[in-house]
Amino acid sequence: MKKRKNKGQKRKEVIGFDVSMMRPFMEGLLKNMEGGIFAIDLNRKIIFFTKAAEWITGYCLDEVLGKKCRDIFKSDTCNEECPFDKVLKKNIPVHMRNVTITGKYGLKILTSRSFFRLDDVHGNTRGIAIIFRDITELQNLRQQVIQSEKLAVMGQLAAGVAHEINNPINGIITYLHLMLKQLAEKKMDPEVWEKNLRLVERETIRIGRLVRNLLNFSRKTEPELGSVNLKRLLNETLPVLEDQFLIKNIKISEKCEDEIPDVLGDHSQLQQVVMNLIVNAIQAVDNGGCIDVALAAEGAKGSECFVALEIKDNGVGIPEEDLENIFDPFYTTKTGEKGGVGLGLSIAKQIIKAHHGRIRIQSKVGKGTTVSIRLPTP
Repeated sequence: MKKRKNKGQKRKEVIGFDVSMMRPFMEGLLKNMEGGIFAIDLNRKIIFFTKAAEWITGYCLDEVLGKKCRDIFKSDTCNEECPFDKVLKKNIPVHMRNVTITGKYGLKILTSRSFFRLDDVHGNTRGIAIIFRDITELQNLRQQVIQSEKLAVMGQLAAGVAHEINNPINGIITYLHLMLKQLAEKKMDPEVWEKNLRLVERETIRIGRLVRNLLNFSRKTEPELGSVNLKRLLNETLPVLEDQFLIKNIKISEKCEDEIPDVLGDHSQLQQVVMNLIVNAIQAVDNGGCIDVALAAEGAKGSECFVALEIKDNGVGIPEEDLENIFDPFYTTKTGEKGGVGLGLSIAKQIIKAHHGRIRIQSKVGKGTTVSIRLPTP
């Protein structure tokens, strides 16, 4: 006999996708998404081609099926830059911008592309899939905006560089004139000369730092992606700054969860960001100040989607009116010997953005500053 349900007993609500919905969902997604998708097997022959891929390239499915992708698209990445082997061997997605492919009738199409490995249910590698979008029109619009703003940006850049380099150069010239005058009058005091030469050295180093930061800012190199463990990265970075913590008697505290998933990133670039942010915190706090570093995973256990890094100090803080421009090139709130060239945070944002992450700053004058970074997991 079947047991009758109590009137008050509610049927358990199913949260998530019903298995019966998965196939029509995937078919609808592939059919209606704006970007095109195609897949190639281990012999680099096309085995799958969506409707959007047909719209973008002008090719029909029967014209490309079984053909090698390089024979169809004649892309500028079909030779040495092809990520096929890298995706297969390392199972790391590759994202490429501004890749020109050849559509039907020789039409040149500017695309952005994402490559990922295809494994079957048994874990056997079957090929790779490529998601691509036509960004030709978007690129044309970007070029128009860039052209219209070019002169203004160059003017701002030139003014910033001139101002930042002019100050230390004036200091160097002043000290050298003073030393030449003492030499002419034969009043060479070794202690005074040593002091002046050290000042000249300091200003020269400042110019070198500016040039180095300018080069880093202008290169905008794409990150070399690999698995990066941020917990290990912190353990490598903090000891390098130990002397600076001791000089100012700074109390540094770490709060890291036991299990932190890796993120997909460039180890050296991410370490550069972390180093820069902690140095900023060191410069912001007074003697005996505190810096707290926290690392946590976000999302359900086993399927975490982000890793969050937080660097908090109890330093001088940043005025509210400065926060809006804090990531602008050449914008700095530091003065005196702490004065920077205003590129550190701009470079940090550029790097985090290239990693598909987010960076934000919260601050109150007299209370301190908190910098938060969120990076996606693979």
